[in-house]
Order: sequence, then C-alpha cells, then structure tokens
Amino acid sequence: MKAFLFSVFLLPLLLTAQTSLDGLWEGTMTVGGIYSNEALPMQLYITTDGSRVTGRSYVTLPDGKVLRMDLSGYYYGDRSLSLVEISFVGDGDNAIMPEFNRQYQIVYKPDLWDSELRGYWQEVSDHTFSDTRRRGRMILKKQKKERA
Repeated sequence: MKAFLFSVFLLPLLLTAQTSLDGLWEGTMTVGGIYSNEALPMQLYITTDGSRVTGRSYVTLPDGKVLRMDLSGYYYGDRSLSLVEISFVGDGDNAIMPEFNRQYQIVYKPDLWDSELRGYWQEVSDHTFSDTRRRGRMILKKQKKERA
C-alpha cells in the first residue's frame, strides 16, 4: 500500500521538481588568488543545448558597476562545465572594458532545494604557469526566480 501511495502521489511531484542547469545562478567569485577571501558578487545566466553551454556573466565591481561578458563552453557527463568569456557586452550602461578574459572550470551539484555551481576561474593567457596569472574561486546557487 505504501509503495502504491508513493508511486501515485510523491513520485510525480519529485519528477517535476528535477533541477536544471539552465537559468540564473547567483553567488560570489574571489579575486586576488585562489586562497583570497576578497569576493565580488557574481551572476551567471546559463542556457544548454545538449552539451553546448552559452550564457552571460555579471560581475559587480567594488565601485558598483557591472561587467557583463558572453560565455561559451561545454557540459560534460561528469557534471563539470568549462566556459570561456568570448565577448564583452558593451552598451551605454556597460562601458567598462575588462583587463582580461576568464575561463571557468565548474562542477554542477544538482539538488532539489539548493543546486550549486562551484569551481575556479583563471585569466586567459599565453603564460599558463606565470605567477602573475589572475585566478580565483566561485560559488553560485541556483535562483528560483529569474532576475537578470
């Protein structure tokens, strides 16, 4: 009887509550190195088409201005993503030209209530092992209501 009740009432509810990578993610990214605690507010808006991922990043700078960049990358079977900033989104509101582009290595942790993206970013550079290459961490939570 319990199995019947589960399959009739609870199972359909759980199936419709499946999480998706698509949508708005909000959190922080650290600046000043991998071990830095200096964090900036960040949002990612992600859309998937099979294994292809596109989106836009929004990073709020200390002066309150928002840097917007278009992203492109891949979603892999192990729930990891690799994204690269491919173009600066400039308009009347966004005239801040970035000093460098970033690439992201992120792990997607789906959850019914608190899905999370956690990973690292690094400066796109020809000097892969340079001590001056900028990098940091990021932690983002899936937003229930779209705001970007």
